[in-house]
Amino acid sequence: MKKSGILLSSLLLVTTLLSACGNSTDSSSASGGSGANDKVTLTVTHYMVEKPKVDTFKKLTDRFTELNPNITFDVQVMPVDKYNDNIKMKVAASDVPDIIFGRPQGMVDITKAGAFLDLTNEPFIQKVNKDYLPNVSYDGKVYGLPTDLMTNAVIYNKDLFKKAGVEVPKTYSELVKVAQTLQSKDITPFAASWKDGASYMSFMWPDMWGNLLKDNPDYAGKMMAGETTFAAIPGYKDFLTRVNTLSSFANKDAADIDYDRSLQYFAQGKAAMDIMGSFAIGTIRSYNPEGNFGVFMYPATDTPENNVMTYSTDDTWMIGAQSKNLDAAKKFLEFMASDEGAQIWADGVQTLSAISADIKPAKQDPISEEFQTIFKTGKVVNNQVKPLWYGQYDDTWQKDLTFFLVSDPATRSVDELLQKLDADFARINKMN
Repeated sequence: MKKSGILLSSLLLVTTLLSACGNSTDSSSASGGSGANDKVTLTVTHYMVEKPKVDTFKKLTDRFTELNPNITFDVQVMPVDKYNDNIKMKVAASDVPDIIFGRPQGMVDITKAGAFLDLTNEPFIQKVNKDYLPNVSYDGKVYGLPTDLMTNAVIYNKDLFKKAGVEVPKTYSELVKVAQTLQSKDITPFAASWKDGASYMSFMWPDMWGNLLKDNPDYAGKMMAGETTFAAIPGYKDFLTRVNTLSSFANKDAADIDYDRSLQYFAQGKAAMDIMGSFAIGTIRSYNPEGNFGVFMYPATDTPENNVMTYSTDDTWMIGAQSKNLDAAKKFLEFMASDEGAQIWADGVQTLSAISADIKPAKQDPISEEFQTIFKTGKVVNNQVKPLWYGQYDDTWQKDLTFFLVSDPATRSVDELLQKLDADFARINKMN
């Protein structure tokens, strides 16, 4: 039996145990027997790699402990590509952390197993913009507290654009022409890493979950249900063709460098553009605090008025259903959702708040401002109203696309990639 099968079987075995123990949100019965002043250590797991986020989370926990001296933290960082498997193993071993970073819709099998606490009726959830609650819900129940939004677009170097004599593109054809012009002037058009998911997924994200999703709602769900094929999804081959074209304009060492190095590459002016999420602002600024950067909507079509920006809730926090420290865990999430906690996060991470539109960084970065300006146009699509693919589907899709990206642009075939994706998803559907 494959490792994923063993983990899934284990999850199914513990589902009954988790359900039997209950998922009550009543603090009087869920405190685990700890008194108000008892010493508590909250275990937290996350996969954040961006230094500004890691540093800001430390500020949050330090401030919370300052306010609640009896509560401290044991923060465990896991690699993103193994994160879900690691959480599954912890669930199977009845070792679920008190607080878990992640999104319930991206961890559906774990959510189904009852590993996360139902937060629907918690007062701090009422502070979250109701438009974003579907992103952190599953089967009608809210399982996560989202702290911010992730918007995806193209961050560009204004000085390099000026040097090359190019304007911000409003259509896909114009974007290709800009890339060609930059390259002709010995300026690398795009910074990227095909080594780390945070980079190569960001490179494709505004296209695959932007106009493609707007025109084909829930295509991920239909793929997992075996109701369609990639070849049959209108525009999917066009999306892969755009990936094929634009990736050929990336730095030549994209297969060898990691996510952080690709951001450094862009920040230091070694590439003119980075197709990236707003979550990267802090890291970019850590490498170039004064860089003259801007943002434009990723143009997936040649009709400007039809182009949209994809967005979703980003950094989200859940509570382990079997935590022995439920009161303390809820208290920390309550602090994160407070004006003070949300402000600390906004100031450090420079992203749009999911708690309140009134919460903005005290000193907003121009990159953040330009992301926000595009978002306010309303030409957006929420990419996580329904679950995206997950588990084996997500792993397989990423492996197929990674292999494609690291292959020689002169010889790789979009048609062959499309056939491979369809064959692989059909195989998974047959196994399920």
